[in-house]
Amino acid sequence: MSDETRPQQREGTRIGGIDAARALAVLGMLMVHVGPRDRTNFAEVLYNLPHGRASILFAFIAGIGMSLLSARPGQLGVARYRLIWMALVLLPLGLSLQMLDHGIAVILHHYAVFYVFGVLVIGLPSRLLGVLAALTTVCGPLAYFAISAQWPDFVWRETVVAGDRPIEIVDGLLLTGPYPLLTWSPALLWGMWVGRLDLRSDPSQLRLLLIGSAVAVSSAIVAAIGLQILGPPDELADWRQLLSDAPHSQMPLWVTGSIGAASAVTGAMLIIVQRWPRLCGPLVALGQLAFSFYVAHLVALHFFKDIVRRESVGEAMVSVIVVMILAGFFAVIWRRHFERGPLETLLVLPFDRAKERRQ
Repeated sequence: MSDETRPQQREGTRIGGIDAARALAVLGMLMVHVGPRDRTNFAEVLYNLPHGRASILFAFIAGIGMSLLSARPGQLGVARYRLIWMALVLLPLGLSLQMLDHGIAVILHHYAVFYVFGVLVIGLPSRLLGVLAALTTVCGPLAYFAISAQWPDFVWRETVVAGDRPIEIVDGLLLTGPYPLLTWSPALLWGMWVGRLDLRSDPSQLRLLLIGSAVAVSSAIVAAIGLQILGPPDELADWRQLLSDAPHSQMPLWVTGSIGAASAVTGAMLIIVQRWPRLCGPLVALGQLAFSFYVAHLVALHFFKDIVRRESVGEAMVSVIVVMILAGFFAVIWRRHFERGPLETLLVLPFDRAKERRQ
């Protein structure tokens, strides 16, 4: 789709399905953070479906948001400034939150790099953006595999924290760590490309659901058949690593499968919220406060880890459902009185003040 024919979103409106998908991303990460990671039975397998997918969905939705920021004519420059401001807020916040005792790899300081990357590519034509997304989907995981095979000690899963050396922080955000830009840029780019579609049209929503589902299922099948025939990899340098779709493996099939799942969830939420907006109201409101909720759940895990975390699927689901109900209720009440969430206000503070001065 050319930029000349790209549909523009109506000023002052939000797309509820995108907010609902963002809420599901944060709730999926909550499930991973409070429940068991084992997959010894069917219930644990189902419970852990968000593992490695919810965070990709979060990044995919961030990419959509970047495109929506610049959807109106003349907004590209403002969008770039807003992304830079978001990066300046999220980098120190994420590095500081990583120092809490919650046992979670915080994604916020990685988002800072995602937004800086967005500044560089947000002005690309849609066709070129799609080509870049496809290239990074293939080349990013392959480059990560080459690095980990050649220099295994160079790649680690631990994320960086405040106080680390600047070179370690740059390395941890770009090449290594849990969410390296090298392998997570495809989720952002595909999200940006999707954000330029007419997300309110039924055909676009259905295509996102069907094509995303096909990609997710196909990736899982290829990984399962490939590893069944060839056997599991023996070491990091084993080329069979490329057939893995294990969560956060950074390998091609995991990247493509997770992005496909993100597309499918986004399409499904767009369809559902468009048809039943009132029923989905709490989920939409929670998605509009996703940043605040994400930070709040990290703080809760730091202070109330023994209360929130559970070892069994049943107990974990009780924790998740209780938190969902409380968070949804709070979000609905908050949105009735305030335009933005408590922390979301930080992300647009200078721009809201500039708007007030012009009025």
